[in-house]
Amino acid sequence: MDSAADINLADKPALLQYIALLEKDNAKLRKINNALIYRVESGMADNGNSFTIFQVSAELEKRIQERTHALERAINDLKTSNIALEEARLVAEQANNRLGVAVDTIADGFAQWDQHDRLVRFNQRFVDLQPALRRHVHTGMYFSEYLDHLADSGSALEALGQADHWRAQRSSLHRDSSGSYLEPLSDGRCLRISERATADGGRVAIYTDITEIKRQEQLLRQQDQAAHRQLLEATVNSLRQGIAVFDQHSRLLAWNHRFCELAGLPPSTLRLGQALPLEAEIPLLCPVHGSYEVETGHGLVLEIESCPMPNAGFVITCSDVTARKHDERALRESESKLRLITDALPALISYVDKDQVYRFTNKGYEDWFGKPVHEINGHTLRDVLGPALYDPRRHFVEQALAGISSVFELKMPAPKRSVEYAQAAFIPHIGEDGAVHGFYALIQDITQTRRAEQVLQQAKEELELSVTARTVELRQANTQLREAIVAAEEANRSKTRFFAAASHDLLQPLNAARLFVASLAERETAGDGMRLAQHAASSLEAVDDLINTLLELSRIDAGALQVEHSHFHLDQLLRQISIEFSPLLAERGLSLRCHPLPVVVHTDWVLLGRILRNFLSNALRYSEQGRVLLGARRTAEGVLVGVWDQGQGIPAGKLSLVFEEFQRLSEHSAMCSKGLGLGLAIVKRLAGRLQHRLVVRSHYGRGSFFGIVLPYGQAESVRTMPRQQERVAVSGPSELQGLSVLLIDNEPAILAGMSTLLSGWGCLPLAAGGAEQALALLAQLSRPPDVILADYHLDHDERGPQVIRALYQQLQQRIPAAIITADRTPEVAAEIAAGDWAMLTKPVRPAKLRALIGHLGRLAQPTGC
Repeated sequence: MDSAADINLADKPALLQYIALLEKDNAKLRKINNALIYRVESGMADNGNSFTIFQVSAELEKRIQERTHALERAINDLKTSNIALEEARLVAEQANNRLGVAVDTIADGFAQWDQHDRLVRFNQRFVDLQPALRRHVHTGMYFSEYLDHLADSGSALEALGQADHWRAQRSSLHRDSSGSYLEPLSDGRCLRISERATADGGRVAIYTDITEIKRQEQLLRQQDQAAHRQLLEATVNSLRQGIAVFDQHSRLLAWNHRFCELAGLPPSTLRLGQALPLEAEIPLLCPVHGSYEVETGHGLVLEIESCPMPNAGFVITCSDVTARKHDERALRESESKLRLITDALPALISYVDKDQVYRFTNKGYEDWFGKPVHEINGHTLRDVLGPALYDPRRHFVEQALAGISSVFELKMPAPKRSVEYAQAAFIPHIGEDGAVHGFYALIQDITQTRRAEQVLQQAKEELELSVTARTVELRQANTQLREAIVAAEEANRSKTRFFAAASHDLLQPLNAARLFVASLAERETAGDGMRLAQHAASSLEAVDDLINTLLELSRIDAGALQVEHSHFHLDQLLRQISIEFSPLLAERGLSLRCHPLPVVVHTDWVLLGRILRNFLSNALRYSEQGRVLLGARRTAEGVLVGVWDQGQGIPAGKLSLVFEEFQRLSEHSAMCSKGLGLGLAIVKRLAGRLQHRLVVRSHYGRGSFFGIVLPYGQAESVRTMPRQQERVAVSGPSELQGLSVLLIDNEPAILAGMSTLLSGWGCLPLAAGGAEQALALLAQLSRPPDVILADYHLDHDERGPQVIRALYQQLQQRIPAAIITADRTPEVAAEIAAGDWAMLTKPVRPAKLRALIGHLGRLAQPTGC
């Protein structure tokens, strides 16, 4: 140690040692200095070295001074370190006092052991937690003494009866000091002891009373076990299998309700810890491990499975397999019938799975091989046929397993049968998932055919002659066929022309008759004449409905009906139809409820409206009371829209008849005598044109549902809803009084009927058969007519729109006009709409005609005409 700089001032012993060394060196230097001074003073003339000695003395004095200064600095440093040590001692005493206070305030027990396992510090809680040690615990006590007192007092529960083992275990845990452990006490309390090692090799331990925590844990564990037990009991009771648990002496430990049902025992007869009653229908063959089947006295077939438990007991499960056994029996019977049929067929039949293994062969196949069935079924094609027969078939086998059917001829060298040539058909077996599960092989004997080829070869010339003659016949037949096709096409065109003409010519006299009957009905106010007029009007209306329905069916069948798909909001159409039919159903005492669905569909607005109106007409016709629902709902396939009613319903066996023409069920004859049985036939054809699926459900005596499934549409493609026909208010007699109406029709009877009807309403009818008569009539009038009613089809290829335009040109003004026609094609409707005229279809209904004339008359009033 060469200088004071190397000394740590905080290390007091080293500093004292360093000061003692400096004092020793200082004493030596003083002795040397005194000796040198004496020598200088006593021998100034010795050898002339006095000056040299003086120099040495001066150097020594300098070193002594330096050492003296170093000693003074060390003494000062020692004083400074003493002051620091005193301050540190005071701080240590304060910290020790504070530590004592902190230890005493800890809620848990505290104990500190030094590196020699002596107790150096503890608090009062440490003693309170172990009252039996209150007189023995003291500072300086060894840990082993602490363990001895604890074991001798009987406080440590685990030390009772095995104190040595407990001491060794606690000592090991104390030395480890890496965690915490539990110390159960004999008075029921439990302490958690957490020990940690200190830096000087000692131990610090915290003693925590966790008795209440353990009690709560035990309570929660018991509650959890009870809940698990209830859940397990509920789960076992919900199983479809019967379950029972037995001990090694076959005494019941647990069971579920299903076990009682299958055993045929009331639950009250089973007792815990007792054997199964003798009247139980489940014999115990336990503890045999495995399963077996028994048939009970109630006709049930039970599958019983036994499983031994580790504690020498066993568990049995009972399953009701009655249905499966019946299915197996039915399957065996079906297989027997199938084999009986296939064995009787004059062909070789087999089924081969996807691994090319035989699974079924008929008797003919087995006889051809001369082998029993067990040597064929379950074996591969190659093993059964051998390479000589398998290799020629291999290509067709691979095709069949790839899902491709094939028909080919093969040679079958079989010594036991006369079959030599055969025709084979391999048909793949494709499952619902699209996978090929195997293929069917059908082999037919064509030996006689092949042997007959020689005979056919000899008759080749005759055959060629026959072929030549047959060719001539076929050519003639082809010519006749082409002529027949041309005739059929012409007949179809003729049919179309006929129905187009029928819609005019057939309805013309009917229209006239209705007009005359309407006039007669308005003139007759009472008596038999009134009743006859009403009967005639009802009959004509029925004929009108029948003709219109037949014409509509004909247009659909002839393909003349145009389908225009569009995207539109379904709820708009449903609300419109609901408004139309609500008054009609109210007259019958029925209530109509509409349940519109805000969804976009893709279909034809007009044709869908016809279908739904037919559904509502049926509900109106065949319901006497209750409610009718018009609504829709979403499905995975599309939107299901239809009509629910509470009518009489349809018997299940007659659901398929309601869509046939002229089918009226006898069950409904008393409710409606006017139905023609064509409404649903039209619905079926319209749904076919739209390619939508119809849905029909009915409960006889409770009601029916008729619906149609529509595809979802696209909201961004929705167009404006088709214009609804304006509702024309019914005109009273005063509104028609004095109204001049120009009638243009080529049928005198219709002109006469219309004139008579209009005269009865107070109108002034002006009749003309065509454009020439109309123009001549206008030239004679002092003022133009108020309204023009013109037939669409007139004589000499004239058309109503042409005549009206000619009248406008002569009058130099537009007059409210309407076109009356029996032609309901879209082209005619478009032409009339382009002229901004009203359209009325034949046969004319007087109420609609009256409303239309009143409406046109009101339009004419502002013009002063």
